[in-house]
Amino acid sequence: MREIRYDEVFDAQKHFRSLLDSMARPGRINVLDAVPLHAPPGLNAASALIAFALLDADSTFEVIDMTSGETEYLAANTSASRADTAHANFVFARGSETADFLEEADGGTPAWPDTSATVVLQIGSASPEALPSGLRLTLEGPGIDGARTLHVAGLSENVLLALQARNAEFPMGLDTVLTFSDDAGNPALACLPRTTRVTWQRY
Repeated sequence: MREIRYDEVFDAQKHFRSLLDSMARPGRINVLDAVPLHAPPGLNAASALIAFALLDADSTFEVIDMTSGETEYLAANTSASRADTAHANFVFARGSETADFLEEADGGTPAWPDTSATVVLQIGSASPEALPSGLRLTLEGPGIDGARTLHVAGLSENVLLALQARNAEFPMGLDTVLTFSDDAGNPALACLPRTTRVTWQRY
């Protein structure tokens, strides 16, 4: 279904700026201006809005363990094409899934690290405060003064381990966007760039 209420210039610019701010300040939560959407149940609003802001006819994407509805929806609203995980510019998945797909995702090359994929992970929630049955992430690196704490729910430790392994050979690696809804139900995101060192502990 084509989203007629989404402004491909005005809305996309706002959401792109929010994404850049979160990428420049790892672990910082940004709430996205909501747009009425008709996304399939398996795709949260924040993931859809990020896809609309980033994907275009020159982009490729893959969705992991979702239905054909998510693929058709993203293709119809972004003009991007589906590709297998190893060749996709953007990979959409749930943060609670197994991490096998991260081994296949394109991490770039030493000569061309900027060709790597961006991973969009849907999680249950994220907060500066502790969450029930969640993980406490400690983030360090560029864009962070000392260390920053981010609490997340619905993010697998195996996924974090796989990201840690993929990002060990900087400048190659995977930039990750965490998408979720805030307490008020608004679409929100936080980013874990490849430059960020992530350690964690379960409550």
